[in-house]
Amino acid sequence: MVSIKNLLPLFAVLFALGCAEKGCTDPEALNYAKSAERDDESCRYGDKYLDQKESLIRNHAALSYALYSDALVLSNTLKTSVDAFLEAPDDDGLSLVKLSWRNAYFAYLQCEALRFSNGPVDDDRELSRMLGQWPINPSLIDYTTGETGGLISDTLALPIISASTIEAINQGVNKNQTSTGFHAIEFLLWGEDDEDVSLFTVGDRSHLDYDLEDSTTINAKRRGQYLVAATELLVNQLGVLVTEWDSLNNKNYRKEFLELDENVALKNILTGLGTLSKSEFGSRVLKEAVASGSQKHEISNFSDNTSTDLAALTYSIEIIYRGTYTPQTGLEVKGKSVEDLITEANPELATQVDEKLVEVIELVSVIPSPFDWQASQEHEFGAGPILAASNALFELEALFKEVAREFEIGIETDLP
Repeated sequence: MVSIKNLLPLFAVLFALGCAEKGCTDPEALNYAKSAERDDESCRYGDKYLDQKESLIRNHAALSYALYSDALVLSNTLKTSVDAFLEAPDDDGLSLVKLSWRNAYFAYLQCEALRFSNGPVDDDRELSRMLGQWPINPSLIDYTTGETGGLISDTLALPIISASTIEAINQGVNKNQTSTGFHAIEFLLWGEDDEDVSLFTVGDRSHLDYDLEDSTTINAKRRGQYLVAATELLVNQLGVLVTEWDSLNNKNYRKEFLELDENVALKNILTGLGTLSKSEFGSRVLKEAVASGSQKHEISNFSDNTSTDLAALTYSIEIIYRGTYTPQTGLEVKGKSVEDLITEANPELATQVDEKLVEVIELVSVIPSPFDWQASQEHEFGAGPILAASNALFELEALFKEVAREFEIGIETDLP
């Protein structure tokens, strides 16, 4: 016969088990309860970072809208300054238009990390090409040292100059023959730069090219019409991108983006960051400029604005990675970011990315100006600040690939 005294230890164990806190005791589960002492078979498995990814994706959409909205606002300012200048062309008016162009283009380049991401800027409408392709062939537009014509003088190819007609011409030509966008406008404002970079010159177009009262000026009226048409088309196309990211529109790309599988959306974001870092910025913008040794292979080769362009590109990477941006008008956009996500998943890797991004920003900032002169020096004498920045950008891209692998996502960052 079992005595009550002998059963007491068993009762104690059963009592302890009954009082033990129940929950999921598997650290790999989404609902792992650190304080649980007894597993209750409630463990759930899946993407432990799902909520963070969803928040990141929503913030990315808000950033995209804010960035393109700023580019649109400043491009409208450019259009206003063009209209005012053409009413009474003079040096001061041309200088104001040039400043407006610099501001608008800086805002547009801050959107570059949104490219290469299967978004609306790179779809079959080719808005990226129409807005920002470089280098361009300026002789397709207006006179240059070697050519006297271009579309401005060709009344057969372009009898009527308007936003719609120059858009139509560019939709029907070779992709390397773009004559619209920021750099077409840049050429119309500055003119062709001297190929001798040691002269430290920029394009020397005068306001007289637009003076209707100067009888010696050829094609002044059509040149003005082309400048107006190009800025109007620029505004129209940026307006399309703003609409595509507008939260008030329920039939646009933003809605499609927010409905993507979270890992697909994250892959798109990381592909944009990686491709800009290595293939576009590190290789095409910097490395190839040194390899060519020609001022024609720099982003803004008519105005020598390239050093400012480089700063805008670094800001673009930083904005999308860190997930924060303060628009020209409106409240700061800030939320869950790629930086936050990788910090939670792999703090050591997050530190490496942060340090490399800071290094990139520093190296780009010390590239001497004008850029074309520095590129010619490195072409002739060997690696310098430009190639140092290029190497750091390649290393940053490798880290973005590591971030993608952390979430079992593979990204391809090479351009065709």
